[in-house]
Amino acid sequence: MKVRRRTQLFSLMGVCTVLAATGCAAGGSSASGTTLDQASCDQITSGTTGTSLKQPSEGGSAGGQSLQVRQASRETGPAEATTSSKTISFVGGAYTGTTEAYWKDLAAKFETANPGYKVNIRIIDWNNIDQQVSTMIQTKQYPDILNQNKFSGWAANGLLQPIGPLVDQKVGDDFIPSFKENSFYEGSQYGLPLIASTRALFYNKDIFAKVGITKPPATWAELVASAKKIKEAGYTGYGLPLGGEENQGEWSLWMWSNGGDWKTGDKFSVNSERNVQSLNFLSCLANVYKVTQPNPGQTNRTDGVFRPFANGQTGMIMGASFAPSLFKQWDSTVNYGIAPIPVNNGTEPFTLGVQDYLVSFKKPGNTEAVSKFLNFFYETDNYVRFLTSQGFLPTTKSASAALKKEPDFAPYLDLLPIAKFYPSTDPAFPKAQGTLEAQLGTALTPGADTKSVLDQIQSAATQGNGG
Repeated sequence: MKVRRRTQLFSLMGVCTVLAATGCAAGGSSASGTTLDQASCDQITSGTTGTSLKQPSEGGSAGGQSLQVRQASRETGPAEATTSSKTISFVGGAYTGTTEAYWKDLAAKFETANPGYKVNIRIIDWNNIDQQVSTMIQTKQYPDILNQNKFSGWAANGLLQPIGPLVDQKVGDDFIPSFKENSFYEGSQYGLPLIASTRALFYNKDIFAKVGITKPPATWAELVASAKKIKEAGYTGYGLPLGGEENQGEWSLWMWSNGGDWKTGDKFSVNSERNVQSLNFLSCLANVYKVTQPNPGQTNRTDGVFRPFANGQTGMIMGASFAPSLFKQWDSTVNYGIAPIPVNNGTEPFTLGVQDYLVSFKKPGNTEAVSKFLNFFYETDNYVRFLTSQGFLPTTKSASAALKKEPDFAPYLDLLPIAKFYPSTDPAFPKAQGTLEAQLGTALTPGADTKSVLDQIQSAATQGNGG
């Protein structure tokens, strides 16, 4: 069976809803003494409470003292490698069940075209890749090429070699400028843009029709109303994944849709009043409105949210541009539509632009082989084959042109101009991300203090370089 794909991008519209900061804890008390109940949750979604949007009371900037820490901890580089200069290792994340097959096939083609060269492929599940890469770095078993969603911490510690000069000029000039610009640290390009993905609201058209919802929600209040109807009909109203699998993506969508951000100027502001309110809203969805699946704080995205949606059990999720490729793998017949992300507080339309990178660790003698393999990968046919097999958006102009008429790609390509990005060029971000992945879900435990959770993430963001 094939997916019956019916994508419909609705007009991206801002909303004139005024947002409120309640500063309350999930099912308990906050510093303000406010309890999350039906009235306070309704107040959040109706925008009837003011917020002063104060800067966080703790922490500091990504510069200043933390910059001094980064500079003091900078290493001179990895220990000398023992492998042949014509044999390199590639470590990457498993985006789909076919990721490993793609890279091994590409390596075989590369080796045929370049006799004497060899690429050893190792693909790791995304739930485990951070830990395993950390172990590689601690034991100085550096991969020659790594596919990851961050790079600046390693660059700050002197572990990476500038990667821009390793590809031909025609490859470097082919990258979409916004993605290329997001790949630099202190004036040098340490990451090659590998893939892009965007996010949007996915909704089940059949469930909507069954419960009498005529259009996808454009505001938080409309999303709650729709989710309640869906829940009453026996489905999960909204699939909320705050488990450790890339929960920074789900969080960013709700934070940005409420007018918050990771940083204010050059300072991290994870625990701002606006962000506390956003996390309270997620607690409202789970614990007061009860429209999510059970235990959303421990639910991972792929199996816990994407798969139930593909099985027709969930009314709405924040989907990704690569989700349709997963639906096809699962032989899903879900009849779904795509709409802009619901917003609050008059927030302008946006999408999350996720960018993953290829980086290269400093290893004596590996430059020539690394360069050859990277140029081979970015040949248009090879690169497009990767994108179509994994369901991701291109970061190059040539691949964008090649995929412009493909129905699985065209709607998302139109979203790229309004994309917002993680602060991945800041070396402090990896620590913030790691703490968020481990702690964010705990905020949905009834009685949890949401601000305390965000304080922990803020603290991690303002300590060291996260490398």
